[in-house]
Amino acid sequence: MAGIKEVAQKAGVSITTASRVLNHVDYPVAAAARKRVEAAARELHYSPSALARALVTRHSGIVGVLVGDMVDPYFAEIARGVEDAARKAGYLVIVCNTDRDPAVERRYVATLSDYRVDALIFVGGDILTQSERRKLKQVLAVATKRGMLVVACAGEHAGLPAIDIDHRAAAHDMTEHLLGLGHQRIGFIGGPADVSTAVQRESGFRSAMSAAGLQPTLIARGDFTYNGGFEAARRLLSKEPPTAIFAANDQMALGALNAALTAGVHVPDDLTVVGFGDTSAAQHARPSLTAVGMPRHEMGLAAMQAVLAALESHTTRVEPRQFPYQILVRKSSAAPSAARAQGELVA
Repeated sequence: MAGIKEVAQKAGVSITTASRVLNHVDYPVAAAARKRVEAAARELHYSPSALARALVTRHSGIVGVLVGDMVDPYFAEIARGVEDAARKAGYLVIVCNTDRDPAVERRYVATLSDYRVDALIFVGGDILTQSERRKLKQVLAVATKRGMLVVACAGEHAGLPAIDIDHRAAAHDMTEHLLGLGHQRIGFIGGPADVSTAVQRESGFRSAMSAAGLQPTLIARGDFTYNGGFEAARRLLSKEPPTAIFAANDQMALGALNAALTAGVHVPDDLTVVGFGDTSAAQHARPSLTAVGMPRHEMGLAAMQAVLAALESHTTRVEPRQFPYQILVRKSSAAPSAARAQGELVA
């Protein structure tokens, strides 16, 4: 395959001139020379290196998306929204799975920065440990100095502008929904203690319980995975069982549904289970899962559209935006039975 050197030789111009023409650099080139370069490129079937072009033009046409777990449908629908908007604009999206590991996340940021991606979208919550935040900000400082736009989506991240919902308010409202049904012994399955979205959702649960004059003591820690939800729910059900379990994401709520089934506890007659996110898996569960609904696909679209707007206007910062959420009531929630409310049933 011919390179830019061969094109320049055939057109009788310098490599610099050929590069300016082929990479569409805003620099005056004589019309005759431009035509010779374009003709030589067609004749030699020249195909430019995307990385080389990015180094010259400072524009790669690539957007990186970092997700905690690409298997989780919560992240998948956001990433799909990003990709749908990017494809229409002629951008390539690279999705990277961090496994919620801050070291892996930093390596991806550095690598994508080396490839001169135009923008980076963090999907999901931030690790709140001060040392990890400081390390991430150091890597981001290098990336943004190179001109890379950075935005957060569906979670606060290193103080970046975010396309998000109010996670704390949403969890507070879901807890109030359970209280309104008559539940008082409400168990909560939280996410990792150092992840921002997990902290915000647990804070919303605690505030609603305290406002109702109840102690939020039935709390078990999960890791945002199905198995984590199963084990956390099993621990809650093995003690003084709650009449309702609120899991901080849908994957853990689905694990809690299975834990209840395994323990012979019927949902929703004996136990209400609710989640957060409203993924397709939650909608198709049996029973279908009551959950906090957030427009994840639209949020992904909005994140990419905000990036495109910033790139077009040559600004260095994306405008933040907050989306509404919903409490979507389905078949996994109901008022507690009289026996369950009085603690007469034991799982």
